[in-house]
Amino acid sequence: MVQKNYWTPARAFYAESEMAKRNIRHMTFTPSYEQVKPQMELILSWHYGRQWLEERDTHQMETEKKVKKEANFIPPNYTSWLERRRLKKTRQQLLRS
Repeated sequence: MVQKNYWTPARAFYAESEMAKRNIRHMTFTPSYEQVKPQMELILSWHYGRQWLEERDTHQMETEKKVKKEANFIPPNYTSWLERRRLKKTRQQLLRS
């Protein structure tokens, strides 16, 4: 007799292409608890939910770091922008001259 899988967790589907392999955002996120047999106590105590949130946040931060590293992100420099727009003389100095 053949056993059938009636339900499996949903997975994101990405098209197979060279661009998809190089794209950082196409890397799938799989939590560590999916490799272990689930326990009812941990499901009821929402342990898996907390674990998923923590692992998702670390995965997102790592992805953002890789994106910024690949894009050669240059942080904005507001001080030089403000210095160029600051008046060289105040109103009182302009009125006196």
